[in-house]
Amino acid sequence: MKKLLAIGFVLLLGACGFRPLYEAGGSSAAMQQHLAGVEVAPIADRLGQQMRNRLLDRLNSGGTPEYRLVITLAQESEGYGIRPDAAATQEQLTVFAKVQLINLNGETLVFEEDMRATTSYDLVLSDYAILSRREDSARRLVLELAERIHRRLALHFTKVEPAP
Repeated sequence: MKKLLAIGFVLLLGACGFRPLYEAGGSSAAMQQHLAGVEVAPIADRLGQQMRNRLLDRLNSGGTPEYRLVITLAQESEGYGIRPDAAATQEQLTVFAKVQLINLNGETLVFEEDMRATTSYDLVLSDYAILSRREDSARRLVLELAERIHRRLALHFTKVEPAP
């Protein structure tokens, strides 16, 4: 009964125009060609370098650049969970990314999007532990944003004509 229900669900999704973003064996050849044509501009700071490296790995860059991806990062932290002595017990870290995809033929802006990712962590008495948690949290947020940017680019290229 469960198999029949699953088959019915798949057929229903196909009937409504649903298409998977990626094929079963990985990204389609056309999708890979589009993604490989994205040049990732350098991003400031160490976090930007980590994001750029992740994007270069995910995009398989190396093709002839047709697009330039420009990303600006910013981060903000806020303490909360205040103790009676007015010290915070937790900190919330938010990383913001302004993403622009620019077509290199004519330098036109294809899309622009603001993204953010948030996490929180406990504050302890050790300054080193707090610094380590803050840096690790920021790194994880940047890598999460890189994955979201990759998915956003893939989604954009599903709406574009197949590459020649």
